[in-house]
Amino acid sequence: MAKKCLMIYDRKHTPLAEIDDYCDDLKYGWTLNDVDTLNVSLALSSKKCTKVSTQFGNHIELVDSSTGTAVWGGIICGQSFRDAKLELNCYDYNYLLKNRRLQPKTYGPIKYGALMQQMIADCEAARPDYPTGIDGYNIAGGALQTTREVKNTDFLWAKIKEFGDDANYDYGVDTARTFNFWLRKGADKPQYILEWGGNRSNIIVCPTLARDICSLENSVYAETDGDTKKMTSSAEDKLSQQAYGLFEGTFSPNSGVSIQNTLDTQVNGELQRDSQPASSIELTIMDSTRCPFSDIEVGDRVTVHLIPYFDFSASVRILRMVHDEKQNTRELTVGNILFKPQLPTKRLYKG
Repeated sequence: MAKKCLMIYDRKHTPLAEIDDYCDDLKYGWTLNDVDTLNVSLALSSKKCTKVSTQFGNHIELVDSSTGTAVWGGIICGQSFRDAKLELNCYDYNYLLKNRRLQPKTYGPIKYGALMQQMIADCEAARPDYPTGIDGYNIAGGALQTTREVKNTDFLWAKIKEFGDDANYDYGVDTARTFNFWLRKGADKPQYILEWGGNRSNIIVCPTLARDICSLENSVYAETDGDTKKMTSSAEDKLSQQAYGLFEGTFSPNSGVSIQNTLDTQVNGELQRDSQPASSIELTIMDSTRCPFSDIEVGDRVTVHLIPYFDFSASVRILRMVHDEKQNTRELTVGNILFKPQLPTKRLYKG
């Protein structure tokens, strides 16, 4: 396992420290189309553990010392002092876009990737004294066009997620602080097999398989008021209906939809998400030739074979990965649904 170091930068990405004497509790993750975390502790006795280097808002990157490649990058957002250690709680670079407010504007007709890039640029222009920190763009071609409206009470990351969900596009900020827009992130890798219960099992902890049809929709209808007339759209999945019966659903379009193509795109996106049983599989794997850590990322589609679970076998997408540096294992969530814990609620108590 390659040795890694922590590179610390200020908000302008000026280098502050290189730390290689961190504690052995390092864990970090990646989530498809969302923010994930890195947690690590530093000994308070370390000369590199200073108030300046651990300041909130500093950039932090985990770098492979042998190649100089960053494998994770983000922002220091939390500190916990205990037992002569300081635990740093960090969010990945997607967080750069999370707390930025949009200005009222109507976009379009414009392709989805260009729309997201323009919204980021508009946030930069609105507050040039506080750049987002985004350092470039990688926008895939071939996306559909849309016309969208945003208000000054809308937030940038929330709208990127909302618009990306229209047609199940993928997006995210990488370790180089480049904003990426993909028609689909990842690749199909059926040769990589995650197996439980066989002679070549590489799943090392009893996995969890949860499936249900409670949110199934294989006939979707939506309507909205356009600029001059009410618009309607519908879509059906006949194969799903034959397998599970008819499950009708309605869809509430996003605000600002004014053209038929956008409404059709949203309805078809809803159908793609919900026409199959919701599946969430949680498992812990070791690094192996059957599924090497060096060649998988969130968005990839791999094969899962759970022999004791009615010989369940499926091609599933990796939605989340969490790497345990000490154990050199990964916790994976695969399937088509990801259950995430809610953020804590902040309350002010009288004292």
